[in-house]
Amino acid sequence: MGQHTPAPPRRTWSWGRFWRNGLLIVGVIALGSVAWVNTIAPNLSPKNFGVVSEGQLLRSGELSPRAFERVVTDHDVRTVIDLGAHHPGSPGDQREQRTLDALGVERVSLRLFGDAQGDPNEYVRALRVMTDPERAPVLVHCAAGAQRTGAAVAFYRMLIEGTSLDQAMREAERFGHDPADNPRLREMLETWSEPIRQSLETGEPIPYDGPTPPPAP
Repeated sequence: MGQHTPAPPRRTWSWGRFWRNGLLIVGVIALGSVAWVNTIAPNLSPKNFGVVSEGQLLRSGELSPRAFERVVTDHDVRTVIDLGAHHPGSPGDQREQRTLDALGVERVSLRLFGDAQGDPNEYVRALRVMTDPERAPVLVHCAAGAQRTGAAVAFYRMLIEGTSLDQAMREAERFGHDPADNPRLREMLETWSEPIRQSLETGEPIPYDGPTPPPAP
């Protein structure tokens, strides 16, 4: 008779195996969540999006072509103000222009620094577009939707709607502005609110010889 081959031992419960498998599952879920937050979701939904004035003004961070299509369709956007999300002539700048051309949306490109500083006349131009009923609804955006967009919306709240500076700042903070990290936004509002108001009323440009973002190469 041949030798009997014993059956392999059955695996028994192991806490080590349980925790190892659990950690692997958690790791996969975490990686999937990071991929969703950083790549997939921003391509489908507008980053840092909000309605400032229903039917008139919206705000956001940088948008992908798919997100642009979604916002334009959902809110009937007619004009987009880009406060410097892309360097002029860069692939991102060209992609945004092509996307909005295809959607039949006017694009207004303005140049401001990422901390909201720059030529106050750019904010005057933005406010004229933001308040033009023929170009509404208007979407204003920058890269993160927090600093330059925060300043533009704050000027709109203060100069068009009569909101106080502190109220406008609280709204900016809800959309990601950190006063401790970037005190220049409040400084911009305090310094230029009255000159911008006068420029809107008179049509005269604000004298300015300070720094401006570099032009396109």
